[in-house]
Amino acid sequence: MVNLVLLGPPGAGKGTQAERLVGRHGLLHVSTGDLLREAIKAQTPLGREAKAAVDAGVLVPDQVVIGLVQERLSSGARDRGFILDGFPRTVAQANALERLLWDLGTPLDHVILFDIPISLLEQRVSKRAEQFRAMGAAARSDDNPEVLRKRVEEFVRATEALSPFYQQRKLLRRVDASADVDEVGAQIADLLER
Repeated sequence: MVNLVLLGPPGAGKGTQAERLVGRHGLLHVSTGDLLREAIKAQTPLGREAKAAVDAGVLVPDQVVIGLVQERLSSGARDRGFILDGFPRTVAQANALERLLWDLGTPLDHVILFDIPISLLEQRVSKRAEQFRAMGAAARSDDNPEVLRKRVEEFVRATEALSPFYQQRKLLRRVDASADVDEVGAQIADLLER
């Protein structure tokens, strides 16, 4: 059992590696994007707060995101281990996560930062958008260069503070996310075996 945070910009391969880790280790995959969509669709109290923020075009408040993560982790993460994907994004969220995990008696084992050049991200996102179009499906809303640049800039700003936060706690690990999928998976497996 292992408890992980995956940090990386859009297109870095976090989702792909999370799926592989879930399949290999049976971990609970907690994606804040999925949690928000589920809560909004179910119209839970936290979902209604999230929808109000989304409709207003502002970031979903930390207490809503933290509440959703707390609900999910409280429902069995201690028994299975977990992967947090897309959370935390800020030092305030990282502090809240630390308190939550302390309360649950569930330590964080590793924070894996997916290092990748921005030029390669743009290539990957363009390729993903082409694949969606070839299948006759709509591309993801973040699969365009302008949206990608904004999201990467936001990620870089956030990790400038998060990286030292987790470095101080001796939890930060880096993988070369520019490598192919299997090589990135091997790097992560190596980290987990240490």
